[in-house]
Amino acid sequence: MGLFNRAKSAFNGDGGDLAAQAQAAQQLAAQHLRDAGYTDGSPVTMANAGQVGEQMYADRDVLTAYGQELNRIIAVGHPGTSVITAAADTGERTAGNPWFQLEVQVTLPGQAPYVVSKREMVAPQFMDRYGVGAAHDVAVDPADPQKIAFTN
Repeated sequence: MGLFNRAKSAFNGDGGDLAAQAQAAQQLAAQHLRDAGYTDGSPVTMANAGQVGEQMYADRDVLTAYGQELNRIIAVGHPGTSVITAAADTGERTAGNPWFQLEVQVTLPGQAPYVVSKREMVAPQFMDRYGVGAAHDVAVDPADPQKIAFTN
C-alpha cells in the first residue's frame, strides 16, 4: 500500500495500526537527523532539543553565507572553464554534506591557465560530478581570480 493510500485510509478511519505508522515516521526522522550529523540517531528530546536547534541554525548560517558568496561571484564573475585536478574530503560536514578541498585548473579566454585551491561543499549524490578530470564552466571574481564558482 502506497503512502497516499495509507494517508487516505487513515483519514477514512481504516488506517490500521496508526501507532506503528507514527513510530516508523519518528524512526525515519531520527535517521535523517543522524545522517545530517545532528544526533546519534536517537530522537530529539527536551534534553537535547536546544543543542540540535543551535547546530541547525549554525548550519543554516553557513549555508546562507556560502550560497550568497557563490551567487555574488556568479553575478559579477567573468566566464571561464575549469578542470578539477585533485579532490580531497576535508572531514567537515554541514547539514550532513561533506566539504572537499579541490584543486582546479581555470582557463579564462585569452589567458594562460592557472590553478585555484577551492573549498567546496558537495552533496554525496553529486560527488561523481566533482571528481578528478571533471570539467565545469566557472565564473571568476574579477577582484580576486582565486575566487571561483562552478556554473554548471
